[in-house]
Amino acid sequence: MVSRDTKETALLVTVAVVGFLAANALGAPSAVAWAILIGVGGVGPTVRDEWRRRQDA
Repeated sequence: MVSRDTKETALLVTVAVVGFLAANALGAPSAVAWAILIGVGGVGPTVRDEWRRRQDA
């Protein structure tokens, strides 16, 4: 069984990849596309996990 955190992380990574591909397809600067990928797919799950840990404490 997959945990809730894993499902949410997978969702954020999927959204990040789709956003990255959409930004590239629309001709956005590469810095914007990479910011979407790293911000939503990398930093987003980390911030969400840290926020949850602080809520539990």
